Amino acid sequence: MNSKATKKISFLTVGCRLNQYETEKMAADLAPFGFERANRGQPADLYIINSCTVTHRADKDSRYLVRRAKRENPNSRVVLVGCYVETDPEGIAELEGVDVVIRNNEKDRVAQILPQKLPTLFEGGAEIVCAPVLADFYQRNRAWIKISDGCNQACSYCLVTIVRGELTCRPATEIISEINQLVMHGYNEVVLAGVNIGYYSDREIDPPIKNFTELCGRILDSTELYRLRLSSIEPQTVTDELLELCAKNQDRICRHFHIPMQSGSSRILKQMRRPYDRERFLERVAAIKQSVPNVIIGADVIVGFPGETDEDFAASRTAAECGLIDYLHVFSYSDRPKTAAAEMPNKIRPQIIKERNAELTRVSNRLRHESHCRQIGQTLEVISEHKTTRDVCLGVSDNYIKVRLPAEVAGRRAVVRVKITDVCDGHVAGDVLP
Repeated sequence: MNSKATKKISFLTVGCRLNQYETEKMAADLAPFGFERANRGQPADLYIINSCTVTHRADKDSRYLVRRAKRENPNSRVVLVGCYVETDPEGIAELEGVDVVIRNNEKDRVAQILPQKLPTLFEGGAEIVCAPVLADFYQRNRAWIKISDGCNQACSYCLVTIVRGELTCRPATEIISEINQLVMHGYNEVVLAGVNIGYYSDREIDPPIKNFTELCGRILDSTELYRLRLSSIEPQTVTDELLELCAKNQDRICRHFHIPMQSGSSRILKQMRRPYDRERFLERVAAIKQSVPNVIIGADVIVGFPGETDEDFAASRTAAECGLIDYLHVFSYSDRPKTAAAEMPNKIRPQIIKERNAELTRVSNRLRHESHCRQIGQTLEVISEHKTTRDVCLGVSDNYIKVRLPAEVAGRRAVVRVKITDVCDGHVAGDVLP
């Protein structure tokens, strides 16, 4: 292994923004040990792989990263953490290439666990002071904040609610303190993340925060954050009160909602144990469009749920094409162990699932292109994301449009105003305004 001064650590994340936040928290907790963070593809002495298990593909991706780590450095130590571990901790600990497994409820203790498990990498010790809040996100110009964990919905197909447990909410004081730290370090956008953010509450604070809308209002009142973004939020938790707050604060709350639909068929939604039907979903999406001008709405859809007929799938397509949704995240159903759906009969043939996924993906591409065309003539506020060529980088606007930016703003956290003039392949472009 390398000496302490040159030890390399690599963090690899599969899955959601909540996982991405937890990766950065682990990185902050391990920082006192003097590791140098490795970039993608750069060999490291220690790999921390934060796994996901939302689909069988996520499981596969997690295993692939273990193999990749060992290819990059056969002498490395590999730590597998996260939701995939929860499906079978003992079995996964036996996977070739895995040295240590850490479960979800132990992520906050990595700085205590790893020196005991991997003493040769942590020789010399360190003063262990786990960071209570984050102040930086590695190589990112926007930051995520965990506001809650777990979920109480128990949807029939979902393993995530099983592996992460029941809903727990982080204290609002911590959330607000973390946002203020990020603002001090130059971040202009923060994304609120959790499994089910819409059910947030904090009754311990004075005055108490009774719901998610009140948390958003408290953040706006207690920080100088330029813009606040909501991650995926359940349709039944998009209340009129929340929409009123968004309408009044369009300059600070991003005009973007990502809402799980999962199916456009009320029959399938009932089988999924979703707490709404088709009409309720479309009513909430219509309310968003009416409340927030030029808002962009995305939706998750699962194709191939057990028993999904051609008529059920057609209902999903017509819901997607109703004029209210701007893009889709399309998922192919796969059985997840320990879920009710895994035991359901009438499984859909893989070829049909593949065809339905491709069809809705084509619909999504068209919807996204149409939403891009509507931006022509609009002035969007953009934060740089990543550089794509030597001369071009992409950024994301407050309403979640990919915008081409000049190379000179690549890697910066500043907000850039762009008047949109062109629609390109997968993004828009325009003139940077002073």
